[in-house]
Amino acid sequence: PGTDAAPLIDGTSVKGRARDVHSPIDGATIGTVQEGDEVIVASAIAAAAANFASWDGAGAATRADSLTRSGDLIEQNRGRLIALLQGEGGKTLDDCVSEVREAADFCRYYAAQARTTLTPQALPGPTGESNTLRYRGRGVVVCISPWNFPLAIFIGQVAAALASGNAVVAKPAEQTPLVAFEAIKLLHAAGVPAGALHFVPGDGGIGAMLVADSRVAGVVFTGSTEVARLINRALAARGGPITLLIAETGGINAMIVDAT
Repeated sequence: PGTDAAPLIDGTSVKGRARDVHSPIDGATIGTVQEGDEVIVASAIAAAAANFASWDGAGAATRADSLTRSGDLIEQNRGRLIALLQGEGGKTLDDCVSEVREAADFCRYYAAQARTTLTPQALPGPTGESNTLRYRGRGVVVCISPWNFPLAIFIGQVAAALASGNAVVAKPAEQTPLVAFEAIKLLHAAGVPAGALHFVPGDGGIGAMLVADSRVAGVVFTGSTEVARLINRALAARGGPITLLIAETGGINAMIVDAT
């Protein structure tokens, strides 16, 4: 299905560098994407930083409610998402159905975790003293997802970071921006504030710009081991507080294909 995608900053679509998106099935043009640039990257991170405190302060229950509604909306819009997963990702119907279910499950899982583990907890202490354990978000978290699970892993990264009280700047794989854009719109419709969730499509150069910004407090990455090491070295070279890196990597196993 034809569609368009563009950077979203505070919920507002921003014009960037336009290019066509092609289906891996037959090379047909299925939509267009406006990609980010240095100015858009800086604006997205600034907007996320400005809205972090309010989202973190909203509390775990409020964040969990938004994610639960997100899971519901993903299921309710499964037809549109499945069509994009097929056209843009080249997936089979069975794989598409499973991926939509996994994306919804991620939202509900992290909502449940927020309600059970991130709410304030009373701690023991001396008589007359009150002690409470409270969890806080880290700040701006950049989520960089892969093309092979362009909805499920994209949503899983974003949902985990949002549940923890972080403001998110999400960058999908350059091959699959359309389904990610649809997902972001659903999360906004479910009640995730536009100021807490921003979208910057683009290639690896955009990812590098996001990672390099000193305002970023954490990076969640799924992709190649080589790129994960580059991100790790870039973050380690910073001064100041240690920057969180969660990396799920692959590309180290052999694949043997039997044509029979």
